[in-house]
Amino acid sequence: MNKDIKFHKKIRLDTEIYKTPNLPCFITICTKGKIPIFTNKCLLESVRQIIKEVSSADEIPIYAYCIMPNHIHLLLSASEKQGIIEFIREIKGRSTKLAWDHGLNGKIWQKSFYDHFLRRDEDVSETGIYILNNPVRKGLVKEWKEYKFCGSFVYDL
Repeated sequence: MNKDIKFHKKIRLDTEIYKTPNLPCFITICTKGKIPIFTNKCLLESVRQIIKEVSSADEIPIYAYCIMPNHIHLLLSASEKQGIIEFIREIKGRSTKLAWDHGLNGKIWQKSFYDHFLRRDEDVSETGIYILNNPVRKGLVKEWKEYKFCGSFVYDL
């Protein structure tokens, strides 16, 4: 076998699972180089609004979200209208253009994203609370409700 040939590990599951409605998935999207580009409150609010608008238009339920300085967490499911991969692609594209409008240049996102589909024994509520408490764990706030850029577009928290 030629040692110069590099093989890339397939990191995606079968594409059909990303199109399955009502199957909760925990997504993490990291900025390129994990650079903290989301520090401007106006940019943060605009990205939050993009996620809300696209999820509403595509009927993607966002059970929990948290926009951190260098990554975004989402707990969501596909809908009948849109799959998760396409949804993330749209979020990344629109937020990149928005970041450029705020003076940033080049690519802002790492290639792909991390995903974890919840298993039967994993609770949506517990995963949502974990996501909401990310700013607390990072020392940004004492209680998650103090952080304006996390919440849910499904549940009234």
